[in-house]
Amino acid sequence: MRGFALSIPLFIFLLISCSNQNQNEFNILDFGAVSDGKTMNTQAIQSAIEKALEAQGKVIIPKGTFLTGALTLGPHITLQIDEGATLLASPNMEDYPEEHFISAPYADSLVIQGEGTINGNGTAFFDKDWKFSERPQPWIVISDARGVSVTGIHFQNSPSHTLNFNFCDGVTVDSISIKNDPRSRNTDGIDIRNTRNITITNSDIRTGDDAICLKVTSKEHLWHDPKGNPRPRTVENVLVKDCYLESDDSALKLGTGSGHFTQNIVFEDITIRKTRYAMALFMMDGGVYRDILFKNIDAETGARHPQEYGIFMDIHQRREDSPVGQIENIRFEDCSITTNGIFYLSGHPEQKLDKIQLENVNVTFMDHLDNSSWKKPKGNRKIKQWPSTSDFVREKGKFILADAKNVRMNNVSFNKVPNDSIALFWKHNVSLDTLNVKITP
Repeated sequence: MRGFALSIPLFIFLLISCSNQNQNEFNILDFGAVSDGKTMNTQAIQSAIEKALEAQGKVIIPKGTFLTGALTLGPHITLQIDEGATLLASPNMEDYPEEHFISAPYADSLVIQGEGTINGNGTAFFDKDWKFSERPQPWIVISDARGVSVTGIHFQNSPSHTLNFNFCDGVTVDSISIKNDPRSRNTDGIDIRNTRNITITNSDIRTGDDAICLKVTSKEHLWHDPKGNPRPRTVENVLVKDCYLESDDSALKLGTGSGHFTQNIVFEDITIRKTRYAMALFMMDGGVYRDILFKNIDAETGARHPQEYGIFMDIHQRREDSPVGQIENIRFEDCSITTNGIFYLSGHPEQKLDKIQLENVNVTFMDHLDNSSWKKPKGNRKIKQWPSTSDFVREKGKFILADAKNVRMNNVSFNKVPNDSIALFWKHNVSLDTLNVKITP
C-alpha cells in the first residue's frame, strides 16, 4: 500500500502536465473549421492562432483539407500541419487584403512544422498560357523575426514567390519540399532577403523561377523598421546543404537585388537538374558578393529556355549612373557540371572579378548550341543594356572569361568540347593561372 500511496502524487503531476499541455494546443476544429475543401475557414483558423499567441502555444491543423484566405502568425507559437492535412489557399484575390497568404511579422521563435501540405492554389491565378493578372505575392512572408524554424512541410502550387525571409536572423529550414509547375512565372522557391544566419538542409525544391535566391534590397547598410529598430541590409552566414533543386531559371542565385554585402555563403552537396542557370551571380546594385563557396555540386542544365549556363557571373549596372559592384573570393570545389550551354564569367571595365577559383571541377558539354545570336541576360526584362557594361556572350568559346584577375583553375577538365569552338577560354583583360587543365573533344 505504501508504494501505491507514493504513486498518487506522481499520477496527479502527470495529469496536471497533460492538462497544461492540452491547454496550450488549439485544434482548429474546436474553432469551427470544416475540412471539406469548400468551406472558408479563415476566421476559424485565425481565431485558433490568436488563442495560441495568448498562450504561446500550438495551433493544430488536423487531417483534412481546409480552405482559407490570408492568415497572420506571430511570435512564440507553433503552427503544426499534421500528415494528411492541407491548408488550401483561396482562389479569390479579395481574400488577401494585404496580398500575402501567410504573414509573420516580428514572429520571433516561430515554428512551422509537420508532414502536411500548404497548397497555394496557384493555377487559379494563371490562365491557359500561364499568364497572370492579380495574385497573392509574395506568398508566405516571414519578416523581422529571430529564431524561426520551418520543417517537414510540403509547399505546392504557389502563385508567386513561395517562402520569403526578410530581415530575419537565425532561421532553420529542414526537410521541406516545394513543388511548383515549371511554367508558372515568378514562383521562386526560397527567397532570402536581408537575412543572416540561415540554414537550409535536406530539401527538395522544384520551381518555375529561382529555386533558392539571395537578395539585398538596397545599397544602404541600415534600415529602420516601423518600430524604429535598425535592421542591417546584408545576407550573410548562409548554409544550403543536401538539397535537390530544379528551376526554370536559376537553381542557386545571388541577385538581382545586390546592394550592400552578401557574404559567408556555403552551397554544399547539392543536386541540380532541369535548370537554365545552375549557379548564377547577378551584381547590379553596387554591392559586394564575397566569400562564397560552391562545393560538391552535381549540376545538369536543361530548362525550356534556349540559353543555358553552367556558371553565370556578371557585374552589371541597373541604371547608367548606378555604382559598380564587386564580386570576389568565389570558389567552386569538387563540382560536376553538364550543360548544353556555356560558362560566362565577366567583370566590369571599372571593377574586375577578383579571386575566382575552380578546383576539382569536371565539365561535360552535351551538345553545341549556337550562341552567335545570344544576348547577355539582364536578370530583369525591364533593364536596359548600358554600353558601359561589356557583353561577350556571343564569343565562340564554351568558357568565357572577361575583366577578371586572380583567377585560378586547378584540376579542371572540359569534356566533349565542340570542334567549332574557336577557343575554350575567351580572355579579355584577364589574369589566369591554370594547373592540370584538361580539354578533350
